[in-house]
Amino acid sequence: MPPKKEKAELPAKAEPKTKGEAKPKVQMQAGTVVLAVGLPEGWWAVEKTYGTGGMAGSTYTRYFCKQHSSICTIKKAIELWAQDEGKDPAKYLAEYDAKKKAEKDKAQEDRQAKGFVEGKKKQEAIEAFQNTYGKLDGATICALPGWKGESKYLPNSGQISVRYYAPDGSIYPLVNQVEALFGFKLLAGKVDEIPDIEAVRSSLTYDAKGKVVNVARREGVLDEFTVVKDKPEPKKRKFCVMVAEEQHYRETEYISVVKLLTDDAEARLQKLNVPEAEEVLEAAPKIQRLLVERGLTWAPQLLYVTGSRNLRTPGKKLLEATQGIYYDRAVPFNDRPCFQKVSLRDDKKLACTGHHVSWSNQLALWKIGQLSEAKAGFAVCRQDRPDPFQLDAVWQIFEPKVQDVESLGKGAHPGQGEGTDEGKESS
Repeated sequence: MPPKKEKAELPAKAEPKTKGEAKPKVQMQAGTVVLAVGLPEGWWAVEKTYGTGGMAGSTYTRYFCKQHSSICTIKKAIELWAQDEGKDPAKYLAEYDAKKKAEKDKAQEDRQAKGFVEGKKKQEAIEAFQNTYGKLDGATICALPGWKGESKYLPNSGQISVRYYAPDGSIYPLVNQVEALFGFKLLAGKVDEIPDIEAVRSSLTYDAKGKVVNVARREGVLDEFTVVKDKPEPKKRKFCVMVAEEQHYRETEYISVVKLLTDDAEARLQKLNVPEAEEVLEAAPKIQRLLVERGLTWAPQLLYVTGSRNLRTPGKKLLEATQGIYYDRAVPFNDRPCFQKVSLRDDKKLACTGHHVSWSNQLALWKIGQLSEAKAGFAVCRQDRPDPFQLDAVWQIFEPKVQDVESLGKGAHPGQGEGTDEGKESS
């Protein structure tokens, strides 16, 4: 928790000393005196605010004493203090570094004890837990004594974000973090601090399909989590809005929409010379099955958006971003089908992105991009059809020319266009 800031008058400018003694160099400036651990005696920290420029509104800290002003770091302040006192700076700098390292190590130990680590240590803890108790799931976590779960709908990606809260208030967004928490306890010999996992599993509720019910996902999806973590204010920068207009798109022969899991899907992919056709056809049924296993009550229709053919394909980077398998979310957007990009991970897990194939009422076109009328598409098809499978017009990708980029950077007013997926930072 950051130290409490107190508004305070800075020490008054020192009176001139008698003849033969040096006058203080410091010329005091307004600011907020804040606590800074490690500063030598006789020094103070002042927090100031940038008034102009790209960092306007953000804060910075400078360190002062009667002899020195506007020192940028605590270590420099320690060095100057030691020199003024006739002492060895290296000794005190080493003590400061050792103290900071001890604090860092202690913070790392505390995080590890709560399961918040990455890499080899985390994997070892997870494996230790799973070898003893098996894999954990969200439903079991929600049923542990003192634990609870919540979920929040993310409108940009259309996904559900889940959080699990430990009895001490710690927040775990991922199941494997909870596994790591109990795994570290197991490795440390603190088995008595691990709940009775098997007893909890025996008390779970199952749905009509025999799937365990995760109350965090099934009961009351929230607009906002009940616990909101304090975040430091980001540094303020100047941004301008990029505006996509019709002339910023160019036609491409490389984007087509292919309906998967049909008798003619293989023939269509081959006709389009899709190099990864075999992988697509193999992944499609696996993705559909995993989507149903995750709780969908229908077998979703899948489509494939073709893209880059080789390293020389024009617009390769953007085409690779839109290329892939999309599934029908069965929730219409603008009264037409809406498809979200999904991919297969290790044949067992799914990963979704914020890319959607959707209809825009505002622009009267199909687009690939974020699911929002306020965002332009990376690719668009200006043909009015009930669903994307019936499109036979040429697709266009967002690729403004050099002079168009300059106008975008200046925040050009939209004609019949709309904002793109991300703002462009002004120079």
